[in-house]
Amino acid sequence: MPLIEKSGEDSRPHSRITLRALLAGSIVAVLLGIGAPFENLIISGSPLHLDYSTPAAVFLFFLFILLINPLLGLLHRGWRFDQVELVTVYVMGAVACTLPTTGLVCRLLPHISAGTYYATPENEWGERVLPFVGSWFRVTDDQAIKWFYEGLPADMPLPWDAWLGPLLAWSPLLLATFGAMTGMMILVRKQWINSERLTFPLVQVPISMIGEKDESQTGLVGDFFKTPAVWIGILVPVLLYSQRALHNYFPFIPEGMPISQYYFFWNNKFRLRLSLSYAVVGFGYLLSTKLGFSLWFLGLLTSMEHAVLLHYGISGTEQVMGSALGSSNLVYQGFGAMMALVAGLTWTSRRHLREIVTKVLNNASAVDDSQEILSYRQTFLLLLGCTVVIMVWLYMAGMSWWLVPCMMLVTFALLFGITRIVAEGGLAVTRPSMMASDVMIGAFGGTNLGPTNIGALGIGNTWAGEMRVTLMAAVIHGLRLAENYLIENRKRLFFAIFLAAGAATSGAIWTVLKIGYAHGALNLSFWFFGPSAATTPYNFAAYHLTNPAAPSSAFFGVASMGALVQGGLMFASQRFIWWPIHPIAFPVSAIWTTHHLMPSIFLAWLVKTVVLRYGGVTLYRRTRPFFLGLILGHYVAGGVWIVIDGFTGMTANYLFYW
Repeated sequence: MPLIEKSGEDSRPHSRITLRALLAGSIVAVLLGIGAPFENLIISGSPLHLDYSTPAAVFLFFLFILLINPLLGLLHRGWRFDQVELVTVYVMGAVACTLPTTGLVCRLLPHISAGTYYATPENEWGERVLPFVGSWFRVTDDQAIKWFYEGLPADMPLPWDAWLGPLLAWSPLLLATFGAMTGMMILVRKQWINSERLTFPLVQVPISMIGEKDESQTGLVGDFFKTPAVWIGILVPVLLYSQRALHNYFPFIPEGMPISQYYFFWNNKFRLRLSLSYAVVGFGYLLSTKLGFSLWFLGLLTSMEHAVLLHYGISGTEQVMGSALGSSNLVYQGFGAMMALVAGLTWTSRRHLREIVTKVLNNASAVDDSQEILSYRQTFLLLLGCTVVIMVWLYMAGMSWWLVPCMMLVTFALLFGITRIVAEGGLAVTRPSMMASDVMIGAFGGTNLGPTNIGALGIGNTWAGEMRVTLMAAVIHGLRLAENYLIENRKRLFFAIFLAAGAATSGAIWTVLKIGYAHGALNLSFWFFGPSAATTPYNFAAYHLTNPAAPSSAFFGVASMGALVQGGLMFASQRFIWWPIHPIAFPVSAIWTTHHLMPSIFLAWLVKTVVLRYGGVTLYRRTRPFFLGLILGHYVAGGVWIVIDGFTGMTANYLFYW
């Protein structure tokens, strides 16, 4: 296949993934793999790589569509990328955006080295913790670790060999995890996209930039960028964020609206955080009013619940690395709700799952899997192989044979549940309330697990701990984007996903190690490399080795109550049309990220309610481009100022945090 397929502009095919699209997507993936860590560690500007909306990928895609693609069209009309090629580039960029920082690399590198660096005679990690965290997947060269955190002496070569072995040891687990995530999304694609018709708010801007599949492709840019409301929406955050950015350069310029403001009530037991995210307002406007209401209302309700629990001294004080307002009981409540949500989703998909089983076992012709990026049989074999690899790796890491499937089941249930919430609820910033390692402690107790299991569960937080951004969500959004266009060779998209993941991960590892040894990682990001996030696996193991506990009755009791409430919400939502609460909001209602987004979601819900009440669907459709512009403008402003700051040397020029 030629790298550039020449044909007439309107007659050329719009349905094949080409080699040049894969090449362009790979370049974007490498740029993100190198650029995201550089931005995070050197420029420290507005984060465009920490959440599910993959802002950095959207920003680069905006530049590609508005600048590069029209230029190609001017040079030769057959050189311009068609819609399917643009889909390929975006999907690869979105996948790549999930891995360089929070999603993988900026957790993996400190987690496999910080145990040695932060071990002291006082914390006794060398005697009490490290013997139970396998040395074969950790960096063990003390000098190489010290130089990474503090800086490499002049004229010293970078000790790549100290990292090569541990990184190779992690490779099978990571590849198998990527494969399992992708396989799970292939199996639910038809159910979520064709049967349930989820809206996928996070890809509405890319779809609009690419254009609908029947949209004319005769112009240099699509109809989206010819709509005045879009540019008005873009200008609002660009101008307001630029004022804040200029204030950081020239303090005499007013800052404008602060990024956030906290308000405390009831002797500081009730906390309300007011902040405005233009992207979240835009995403919120795309939601149904029922879902938008549920997100802010349940978030407010759980804030009140937390205040009441604090007042009566029953908020829970068990040691869990959750993200629900610092209350272990709210963490357990969210976990129970998430498990009930996953169970409910599995039940409602039972017919589709039966068809998959029939296709796998009997190759039933009545079940069509021709539109999948892998056939159901291939997907089953992929999942089977990935499951075996993950189980063997975890067993070799020290987990007992009976604990391995429990850890895997909870991990992938959490991934599945949070992906569904992101796909349906458009939550750009969210995560589950509880980590799988803490679930194992709560369910089985540290006294029953023993030190080897506890050490393996600690390092399990590297693999299954941070779910603020995941490849699984990027894959299902990529499949939704691909569904919008007729792609003949969509199986090539599977290759594109792994190509992007590999390119971004490799680029990010190289960049973080180069920057870390050049400047001292500890001098670059206290969050990633300081004695907090970097030592998560070892703090976890140290605490539970020192304070082994029996299985938690609070965990079982509160999680069960959360599951019952979630089940009731799902039942009521299906049975009663008038029921006002959407069930997917409850599992993340107590998460700190939800509370940060609440004001923006409330504003979007209020505006949409008024628009529908007085202008109906017609007015909603007319105003929708403005809110899509808000989303795009939010990311464009962040991206442009990161570029400016990179050239000027400005650091910590935060315009927004999410």
